[in-house]
Formats: sequence, C-alpha cells, structure tokens
Amino acid sequence: MFAKTVTATIRDRKYHLAYTAKAMFELMDLLGDKELMRVMIDNSPEGYRDICQAAEIMSRAAEELRRYEGQDAGEILSADELMISARPVDLLELKTAMTQAVAYGYGREIENKTEEIDLGLAELQKKTE
Repeated sequence: MFAKTVTATIRDRKYHLAYTAKAMFELMDLLGDKELMRVMIDNSPEGYRDICQAAEIMSRAAEELRRYEGQDAGEILSADELMISARPVDLLELKTAMTQAVAYGYGREIENKTEEIDLGLAELQKKTE
C-alpha cells in the first residue's frame, strides 16, 4: 500500500499533501536541525516561510504519488504563492492537513473522537478488572 494523501483547501482550491520517505528527506534538508512539528508551532516570519516551503514539498510528494497510482494530476501548492496570498484560516487548514499527512506517513490513523468519555465509569472499570 502506498502513502496516504490528505486534502487541504487553501484559498478555495483543493491540494493534496503526503509525507513520503522522499518528502521526509527533502524536509530534513530544508529544515536542518529543526523538526517539522516544532516549525509548525513557530509563529514567526521564519517559521511561516518554513511551513510554506514544507507544504510545497509535501504537495509535490502527493502529486507524484497520485500520478504513480494513475490518478488525475492535481495542482502543486506553491510556497511563493502561499507566502503572498494565504489567509490566517488557510494557515490553520494547512497545519492541520500537514500534521495529518505526517501521522499517516508514520502509519498512524488520526481518529476524530467526538463521543464523550465518562471518566468515573472508566475508573470504576479499571478497579473492577
């Protein structure tokens, strides 16, 4: 099975992102000693530039993967275009999609748990086991 792609809607256009081994090594070259997840919480101009460049790498990886799988080609997210035109809400969408793509790249499914957990019941079940 191939890496899974994640869809992000930026400026009302859909882009695909993937965290493949190739993307991982390109990101390591780009970021040097900085970890991608730390860069994503860095709210500085330098951090924003790094996020945009990382997003372009992950977008390119997703499109290469999609073409290899025989899917229709999509548009590659441009770091320069992001730097100029992204809205704060786009940045939030991008960070969420990038995080999900990294999780998928490492073989982790992100569950969206919306059900409430009864902590008292959970504690009682632990005691009775």
